[in-house]
Formats: sequence, C-alpha cells, structure tokens
Amino acid sequence: MLAVLAAALMHASWNAMIRGAPDKRQYTILMHLCASLLAAVGLFFTGWPSLASVPYIAISVVLHWVYIALLMRIYDGGQLAVGYVAMRGLAPLLVCLVSVFALHEPMPFQAWLGLAAILAGVLTIALASGQPAALLLRHPSGRAALLNAAVIAAYTLVDGQGVRQSDNPLGYVFTLVLLDPLLILAFQLRRNPGEILTYFEKHWIMGFLGAATSIGAYAIVLWAMSKAPIAAVAALRESSVVFAVLIGSLWFKEGRLRVGLVAAISVAAGVLLIKN
Repeated sequence: MLAVLAAALMHASWNAMIRGAPDKRQYTILMHLCASLLAAVGLFFTGWPSLASVPYIAISVVLHWVYIALLMRIYDGGQLAVGYVAMRGLAPLLVCLVSVFALHEPMPFQAWLGLAAILAGVLTIALASGQPAALLLRHPSGRAALLNAAVIAAYTLVDGQGVRQSDNPLGYVFTLVLLDPLLILAFQLRRNPGEILTYFEKHWIMGFLGAATSIGAYAIVLWAMSKAPIAAVAALRESSVVFAVLIGSLWFKEGRLRVGLVAAISVAAGVLLIKN
C-alpha cells in the first residue's frame, strides 16, 4: 500500500514538473524524449513484445501522440489540480460507460454510485480553483483536459487488450514509451531545431528526473499488481488526484485547499467504487 501511494505521489509530481516549467511545451517533449531513451535501455533487458500486439501498439502510439500534445496545452495557463483531476477522474468514468453501452458489460449499482462521485468531484474541483465550473468548457486548458480524459480512456482500452496479446507486459510498456514522443519530436525539430537542442542541453537533468519519475511510478504499480489484487492497486493509485490538489494548493498557490481535497477524495472514492 505504501509503495502504491508513493507511485501516486510520483505520478502527480511529474505532472507538477510540467505545470511548473517555464516552457511547458519544450519540457514536456524533453521529458518524453528522456523516457524514450530509458525505455530503449529497458527493452535491452525485457525484449520485444509479440507480433500479435503490434496493431494495438500502433493505435496506442497515435493516441499517445495526441495525449502529449494535449498535455502541453492543459498546463499552459491552466491549474494543476483542475487539469489533473479532470483527466484522471473522467478517464475511468468514460472507460466504464464505453464498457457498458458499447461492449455490453454489466455494471453493478456501486459502480453507478462511483460514476456520480467522480462527476461530483470533477465539478467541485472548479469551485476549489475559485472559478465557475463552466470554465472547464470555455478555457482552452479545460477543454484540453476533457479531451485528454477521452484519449486516456481510449488508450486504456487499447492497451488493456494489447498487453494481453504481448506475452511480455514490460516489453509492451517500454515499446510504447520508446515510440511515444518520436512524431512530435520530429515535428518540433523541423520547426526550430536550434532552440530545442539548446533547451535540451540546458535542462536534460530535469528531463531525466521527470522521465524516471514517470516510468518509476508505473513500474511500482506493475510490481504491486503482482503482489496484490489488481483492482485494489488500480483504485489506490488514483489517490494521485489528492496529491495533485495538495501540490497545486501548497506549491503553486492554486484555489482553496479544503474544497479541493473534498473534490479529490470524491473522485478517488468514485474510482474505488467502479473498480471494486
């Protein structure tokens, strides 16, 4: 439990690194590039996933390109707590709804209560920011967060199927991380290679710190799932929304802490109800 809580803190922390970076676009690209380099080293030890998982990897990589592009917009003028809670809270809600209405999987009553708790928490987090809830739809960063929730839901469903076909879960993850930033990096290098390379030379340490935090958080979750029930680990990991609110309020001086914590706990409880 302590390990998964540490992973949740790490996940909120690398998002906070993007939020606090003076140039969020370039730092996001740098962090994902460093993660790609670390993943290449990881593949040396784990090997590649099976060919059966390649179509899922291809689809997931495209979705992750969209995810990275939206992530840069979310924290560019947006608040960590609002963007993070909207992304992480609405994503499992969307996965659940797709499973019920598209895949025709039954959902117990407690899961419907979980959906209501998530919606209540995401709407309340706008109050914690001191801004009306409708801002989520009007502000570019708010709209990007809502869109990214759909992207997260989509690649969650794709990866859930792909990793089962891979015969090598870690190899599957490392392959995704390796390929994730390549298209966006190539596009940025074509536009202004000198500026990006200079930024990389100055900030590569922070880039690798963010990358190691990101990969480390996921590795801890994978390890925990081998030792404890998957549903319990997945639900506990969503406590990251509470850490995001704490970091946003205490470090970035965002909004009202008490209201934000109530909203984050509501989202985490909703996810727990859905996944149990």
